Amino acid sequence: MEESNQTLLSADSYENLSYYYYYGDPILLEEHAQDRFHRLFPTVCYGLIFCVSLAGNGFLMWILMKQEDLRRTSSQLLLHLTVSDLLFTLPLPLWAAYLNGSLVMSEAVCVLLNGTYSLGLYSYMTFLTAMTVHRYWAVIHAVSASTFRPNVYLLSGGLWVFCLAFAVAEMVFSETVVNDDDSAECIQTYGSYMPEYLVYYMQILVFFLLPFTIITFCYGRMWFRIQRCRMAQKRQAVKLILLIVVGFFICWAPYNIFLLIYSLSLHGLIHEVDQHNAAAMFAYTVSHTLAYFHCCLSPVVHIFGAGKFRGRLRHQLSGFRRFSVRERTRTLSVHTGETPLSVSGQH
Repeated sequence: MEESNQTLLSADSYENLSYYYYYGDPILLEEHAQDRFHRLFPTVCYGLIFCVSLAGNGFLMWILMKQEDLRRTSSQLLLHLTVSDLLFTLPLPLWAAYLNGSLVMSEAVCVLLNGTYSLGLYSYMTFLTAMTVHRYWAVIHAVSASTFRPNVYLLSGGLWVFCLAFAVAEMVFSETVVNDDDSAECIQTYGSYMPEYLVYYMQILVFFLLPFTIITFCYGRMWFRIQRCRMAQKRQAVKLILLIVVGFFICWAPYNIFLLIYSLSLHGLIHEVDQHNAAAMFAYTVSHTLAYFHCCLSPVVHIFGAGKFRGRLRHQLSGFRRFSVRERTRTLSVHTGETPLSVSGQH
């Protein structure tokens, strides 16, 4: 679930899965078309994700910091979730340049990109789980939740330290390798420290299956409680987080399934995956690229699903239109010598 994630598998075991291809096969035209797909498809998707996520998460962060009470646990957790999204989003142009050979992948750049990728992903999954548990506590244990309020700053700091520890481990194993064509690949080599498949198993367990189990349990209990007690005020908040969670697992489930299959093949439990198999390459590229769309989920769901964020977006847009009208009127008055009042009185 890492590999800079542009080069999921190590150079020894799956050396060319990262979008570099062997051209010894006589059907060069077909391989060239495949190569173009494996470069063009992620590049286009990364551009779309970058624009949507940067605009949406940037607006959401601005609203949270300016108009929300960050002493509330729910607002604080949502802010950290937004920071995680931006950490995951900002390196996307560099990944796109790397895929297309426009970025020279030095050791420092490789470590930095792997670190931001891992920290963004791990923190997103961690804070998403924390948001779910917090909402679960407020719904199922409403009385104790109203009296017991944890130190949200201490809680958030502890979660970031937890995620940073895993991200630093990913950075330590990051390095660049030079191919025969003098191009540099950013990969992660675990060497003799531990079997590669154990790393993948741990990531699948800690940052996918375990959160999935916790979140499924919490939402199962919350859903029955809300339906039984007809808690209309709680239903909206629960639905918003549920939409984000469902979207996240739709984005990441295919990639984790691919990762599990590859890990089992490394472990020798299933037939080894052919590194030149077109179907495997296609599955990797599509599932890995789909996973990146998760960073668009939170802003889209909150801005268009929550009434207060949607209202603030309309307010900001209307304010921007009023400002644009005033600027056009002022510019017209400067060029014509008329005052804004006389101009407006002509209509």
